[in-house]
Amino acid sequence: MVKNSYFLNREFYDKEGNKNEKPMAEVIEKLQAITGISERRYVPFDQDSVPFMAETALKTIADAGLQVNDIDGIIVAHNAGNMIVDKKVWHPVPNMAALLKNRINSTNHECFAYDILFGCPGWVQGIIQAHQAIQMGEAKHVLVVGVEVASRLVDPHDLDSMIFADGCGACIVSKSDDSESLGFISSATFSHANDDLTSIYLGESNYANYPGPTYLHMNGKDVYKYATTWLPQVIKKALDKANMDLDDIDMFLFHQANGKMLAAIANNLAGLYGKDN
Repeated sequence: MVKNSYFLNREFYDKEGNKNEKPMAEVIEKLQAITGISERRYVPFDQDSVPFMAETALKTIADAGLQVNDIDGIIVAHNAGNMIVDKKVWHPVPNMAALLKNRINSTNHECFAYDILFGCPGWVQGIIQAHQAIQMGEAKHVLVVGVEVASRLVDPHDLDSMIFADGCGACIVSKSDDSESLGFISSATFSHANDDLTSIYLGESNYANYPGPTYLHMNGKDVYKYATTWLPQVIKKALDKANMDLDDIDMFLFHQANGKMLAAIANNLAGLYGKDN
């Protein structure tokens, strides 16, 4: 567990290389007020990403009452590949799904294993593709994993590094023999890759003397604008496809680490339906 106090002695620089001279206690207080983040978790530095994935996957398979070789497909969504121990690098080969399949000792050669590099929506897109594989008769049980070891991907001298952390989640999407079961009702995906293309990018550290050519950076204002504009619209698209209204939904689960952004997304979504927030 890494509390906000972990960053009290950290030096931060902006994208022009200028040092942030504000007292860190003040910076941390502002961050917590905006995002709601008071602590995060990092993978131990003596581990790569694979044990993290494997433990999550095996618990998920056991929870489903299945055996490893019952799994017909493995989809892993991530941004960077396997974080290597003691090195500021990550390896995309072998792919993460293959590494996971090997670690959990799957010997089912008909079990497909591939990755999705799709940023924040990656895990959701993995669920969509698992559903499609089952619809096509290619699988009965698909393991979908979302994993990120961002603590070793971010620039430690970038203020945004305090937002990111490490996590892994998994589920199994299975075919149902229940004709009354609705299962997946609808889905929608938006992808622009226009002006938003450089909202999140890889580059050198903001601190000129810090080694390494590739760290994760984010243009926060651009990300905020994109998410608050388009996430409500893609949700409405999915609801429209299912002939459902906002009032039909009991719970929304948004992928976002920013409390202020969550409120804006909810407000804008309500606005699309002419409702108060």
